Amino acid sequence: MNSLVPKTRPDNPLVSIVVPVLNEEGCVAELARRVASALANANTRYELLFVDDGSTDGTALAIAETRKTDPAVKTIRFTRSFGHQAALAAGLDRASGDAVVIMDGDLQHPPEFIPTLISAWLEGIDVVNTIRQPPAGSRPDSKELLGRAFYRVMSALTPISITPAAADFRLLDRRVVDAFNALEERFIFARGLIPWLGFEEVYFDYAVGERFAGRSKYQFWSMLRLALDGIFSFSVVPLRLIALLGFGTTLFGIGFGIFSLIAYWAGNVDGTGWTTLVVLILIFGGIQMLSIGIVSEYIGRTYEEVKRRPRYVIDSTAGLDQR
Repeated sequence: MNSLVPKTRPDNPLVSIVVPVLNEEGCVAELARRVASALANANTRYELLFVDDGSTDGTALAIAETRKTDPAVKTIRFTRSFGHQAALAAGLDRASGDAVVIMDGDLQHPPEFIPTLISAWLEGIDVVNTIRQPPAGSRPDSKELLGRAFYRVMSALTPISITPAAADFRLLDRRVVDAFNALEERFIFARGLIPWLGFEEVYFDYAVGERFAGRSKYQFWSMLRLALDGIFSFSVVPLRLIALLGFGTTLFGIGFGIFSLIAYWAGNVDGTGWTTLVVLILIFGGIQMLSIGIVSEYIGRTYEEVKRRPRYVIDSTAGLDQR
């Protein structure tokens, strides 16, 4: 895809690589080594910014040890865990590069693919996205199936188009980063916010790497929370569905009332009707509770936004200008 407006890139650009980490002590040194190797002949300068999301293992120490031998390594450490998306936002806020690469710290996002992202950026693309390609012959696991289901729901409920299997492994031009940092909302869903900004995008397939050490931090509840953030941050369709549901149940109630009257006049009513009454109460009660829950979710998020608390609190930094 070629831009209608020619874009120039700086000579000898600085590329920031932002890596949110949580309890990834076994991956830090290997990630830094592979990034250095991948960019050794890339004709770009780079900084490797680890954002420690309140790790409770030896991640902070591993980063500190890596910094002793690799001057490109920098770090931000939170006072506690504020979540992956908050860590990502902190990294984007503190990254100083002409372009910023976002990637995970478990090495499933291969550092060797970074030069491909940089090459597309040098050609004028503002957002260089990636799409996960599982190993040949592998079957999708429950996590992958849930992700696909979420993308379908997200596409149906919001105007934002999110490519299935798209990863949080991408490169952003400085203009995109500045526009992202200007957004003030507390509930961050980067996979939706970046397409919402509207900059020119391109997609590349990449082969998913093996997790180098540790275990995945994205369990079912983390994925569910992220999915809810995406839906409720970009869509009011659930609220409209409540109105449609209310209209439908009203029609059902009227129709059932007419049916009951006709049956009564025709003498076809047997027994006291307790079963019917209980079923109707359960149906309408369930609909009401579901509706209240959806409305409460929007109200709760509005409450969190108006408090204007920061997205995260930084405990310490290393290698960065204080601000």
